[in-house]
Amino acid sequence: MAVQTHQIVEVDCAVDSLDKQTVRAFIDENSAATDDALEERVEKIAAACCEALRPRGVYKLFNPATCTLPPSYTEPGIKLVGTMAVLRGKTIYDRMRRATHCVMMATSVGSPECVNALRARLCRDAVDEAVFEACLQAMGAWAERKTSDAVAREAHELGLHVDEALQAGEYDFPLESNTQLLFYTQATNRLGFACDKSGAIAASGANLGVMGMYDASQRNRKRACGRCRNRERCSIRAIGMNCHGRRGKFKE
Repeated sequence: MAVQTHQIVEVDCAVDSLDKQTVRAFIDENSAATDDALEERVEKIAAACCEALRPRGVYKLFNPATCTLPPSYTEPGIKLVGTMAVLRGKTIYDRMRRATHCVMMATSVGSPECVNALRARLCRDAVDEAVFEACLQAMGAWAERKTSDAVAREAHELGLHVDEALQAGEYDFPLESNTQLLFYTQATNRLGFACDKSGAIAASGANLGVMGMYDASQRNRKRACGRCRNRERCSIRAIGMNCHGRRGKFKE
């Protein structure tokens, strides 16, 4: 069975306007609640952000396989076939072991250089800074939603459904997994942001995550190599893995 490859898809997530209520939802009230002209500041800074920044997203589909072989894989993980990537943690394993595709996503409101230049132009004090950061977070959330919607549309075209996006650092999905997500989505070149070795993202309004695509008709069907017509020429079996989601054991 030949390894199926997919191209990186870019998604335009431009925001025409941000309403004040949306921005206020992201503001830390402790730092801005006492300012009498807060609404005016929100309106002005939000308009400037929408004019200067152009949020975008990218995503790519991968074919997942469970991997449980020692000595390299001491706990079950999800190997993305055709790559060196292995996604760790029980949460990601439980989500992706039955997935038809694993989708890596990245979104950004703009390059750090552009964001920092806009910050220097708009922010006079701590209140402006709080409003500006809230605008970035609101635009980042919009970009995540638009990119997730694009993934869902492609899934539906393939007769599949999707789950919610999972970000590294949530549950037991290690934060350092962001380094793999960044590399395989080419987010640094395409969206202009990076992360450090720990996986922390070094940009405001940028996000990385994974989603699963699932075939609803396969939920209750038992799959096994012995019943597969591709078992003699399967590239997944050739590297000591399987695609039918056998459960492994995790350390307590």
